[in-house]
Amino acid sequence: MTMSRLFSFFILTSLLFSEGCAMFPGRRAAPPLDGVRIVWDEVTERKIKESGTYARIIRCADGRFWMAFEDLHGNVAVSYSDDCHTWSEDRVVFPRKFESGTLVNAANAEIIALDNGILVCGANYRPVSQGVSPYSIAVSRSFDNGLTWESPRVLYEAGTFFKDGCWEPSFLQLPDGTLQLYFANESPYRESDEQEISLLESNDNGGTWTAKPRTISFRKNHRDGMPVAAIFGGDIVLVIEDNHDGDFKPYTLRTSLSDNWNIPVYGNSTNRNKALIDDVPNSIYMGAPYLLKLPSGEAVISYQTNEKRGHDRELSCMEVAIGDSCARNFTKRSRPFEVPENRSGKWNSIMLLNDSTILAISSFDRDGHPAIWVKEGHILRNHLD
Repeated sequence: MTMSRLFSFFILTSLLFSEGCAMFPGRRAAPPLDGVRIVWDEVTERKIKESGTYARIIRCADGRFWMAFEDLHGNVAVSYSDDCHTWSEDRVVFPRKFESGTLVNAANAEIIALDNGILVCGANYRPVSQGVSPYSIAVSRSFDNGLTWESPRVLYEAGTFFKDGCWEPSFLQLPDGTLQLYFANESPYRESDEQEISLLESNDNGGTWTAKPRTISFRKNHRDGMPVAAIFGGDIVLVIEDNHDGDFKPYTLRTSLSDNWNIPVYGNSTNRNKALIDDVPNSIYMGAPYLLKLPSGEAVISYQTNEKRGHDRELSCMEVAIGDSCARNFTKRSRPFEVPENRSGKWNSIMLLNDSTILAISSFDRDGHPAIWVKEGHILRNHLD
């Protein structure tokens, strides 16, 4: 991007978030233009998969990008790229299967590159017919840079009915090498509609796992879901969706690395906080959050919302907010993609493209079916970098 175009983007963003401009009417005015800002580069918006949803992208130590996603045929697949523009043919890691008399789809793709180079992919198995096969969380590893993958291994089985399922696995590797797998879990609450965040751990790079998950968060009569974790200072911070105040909103949960969730974060815990500092009506949906740490230490979250788009959460679009270096006080909200009100941009994620650019990833049905789109956001602070 040329300096003149970058300056134009910066000026536009400054106007949109200045006190005199109400991009989202009724919102409290943003603070002055200090600290970090993200300027979305329209020229970089592109479709990287003709069909697919729930995409997560990582960059490995060798510079190669890996993406895990749902392929809309009941499989979780991976693809790689050397430039984040042109992607390889899909490789199915978690195939749709037939079990106990029913088809079982794979969903909720997740991927991580461990410190030693092993790739670990996760998925959620979901039976089509109810009452015959369990919902489950599974993993697969690659030891040869994604060329081949282990057969999927089921780590946890929930109930056989949708209301007793498990969902949305996500990984975090701790500084001591421990691999954590977080997921949303309804199975312990089969007589209610409650849901917790559960945790499995591995001390041998995903070879073996704890036999029984630990409860790390639960709010009575509500549903904690969609966990994504990162490390900020000496804390593990988890962003979740929490429906305590009407519809779902992004919340942060936290524990120290030394405590490592020894005490679950319940509804009244001081370690549970609303992520956004803006006042948002209870009726507004802001779910499916994702969390990223910038090289300079600040936190960025994404989520999907129906704010100013009507009441149908299925027609949500992606929004991004910036927090401080403790992953608190998220504000400076922006929307990477322009999504018509009769379309959706959902199941989003964000990743660090380089030290000064993040990548927004969305399942956008612009062409009538979900496809995977990305757009680059330039990280600016105080003045032009």
